[in-house]
Amino acid sequence: MSDLKKAYELLGLPEDASREEVERVFDIELRKSRAKSSEHDFEAKLKAYKLITGSDDRQKIEEKSRKRYQKWGRFAGTAEKVEDFFRLYRTHVIVSIIAIIVLTVATVTFVNHRQEQKRLAALPPIDLSIMYLGGFMSDMDNGGDTALEQAMMEQFPEWKRLKLTMTYLPSSDQGMGGADMAYQQKAMALLATEKPDIYILDQASYDWIGGSGVLENLDEYANGVLKPLLNENNKIIGRSEDDTEDHVYAIDITNSKLAEQLPLAKQQMIVGLRIGSENHDKAIHFIERYLQEASTK
Repeated sequence: MSDLKKAYELLGLPEDASREEVERVFDIELRKSRAKSSEHDFEAKLKAYKLITGSDDRQKIEEKSRKRYQKWGRFAGTAEKVEDFFRLYRTHVIVSIIAIIVLTVATVTFVNHRQEQKRLAALPPIDLSIMYLGGFMSDMDNGGDTALEQAMMEQFPEWKRLKLTMTYLPSSDQGMGGADMAYQQKAMALLATEKPDIYILDQASYDWIGGSGVLENLDEYANGVLKPLLNENNKIIGRSEDDTEDHVYAIDITNSKLAEQLPLAKQQMIVGLRIGSENHDKAIHFIERYLQEASTK
C-alpha cells in the first residue's frame, strides 16, 4: 500500500476526495487536537494532510508545465530540461558568458598590441618627435596629419621617420568655455605624459607653458650656431619660475618658406625644445634649417 493511500485512509477519505474535502476533514482534526485529543494521533494526521496536499500541488504544477511545453511537441521534455538548467544555473551561465567575453576582448587586445609592437619595431628609429600645441589644424580634406608628416619629411630627406602629435589648444583671450577647458585639461595631461623633442607653439600656447620650466634655455645656441640667423623679431625671450633674468626659450619660424609649404592652418610657429630631448642635435638642426629658409627671403 502506498504512503499516499495510507494518508487518505488515516483521514477517512477516499482517494478521489477533492481538495476542499481534504481541507474540511483536516479542520475537524485540528479542532479535535485543540480539545486535547491524542497529540501523537494528530501528528500522524498532520503528516497525512501534508502528504495529500503536497501531492495535489505537484499534480497542478505538472499539469501547468505540461500545457506550457505542449507547443514543443516531442521536444517538450528537452525544452523543459533546458529551461530548468538555465533557471538553476542562470547566474553561473551569465558569469561564464561575461568571462568568455572578457577573455576574448583581452586576447584580441593582446594580439593587436603584439602586432602593433612588431610593426613599430620594424620601423626605423624616430629622428625627431614633434608636438604641435595650439590652434593648429592639418588639412583633413587632403590627408590630415599623415600628409603634414609627409610634407615635413620631404623637407628633411636625410631623415627616415618623424613622429607628430597634434594637440589642439584654443586661445584663451576671450575666456574659456566648457569645451575649451576640456581641451586645456587634455593638453595638460599630454604635457605630463608625452616627451617630444620639440614643441611647435602659437603665441597663446607659448604664453601658457613658456614659464613653466618645460622648455630648454637656448642661450647657448642663440649665441652660437643660430646667432647669424637670429634677430630681435624671431628670438622669444622670457623667464621661467627659477630665472632671475631673461633667456631665449623659443624661436619664431613663422616666416620661414618651409613653414609656408606645410598643409597646416596656423597663426604662428614658435619652436621650443623640451628639456631632456632625446634627439637634441636634430632638434637644433630643425630650427636652423627653418631659419635658413627665412633668412633668404
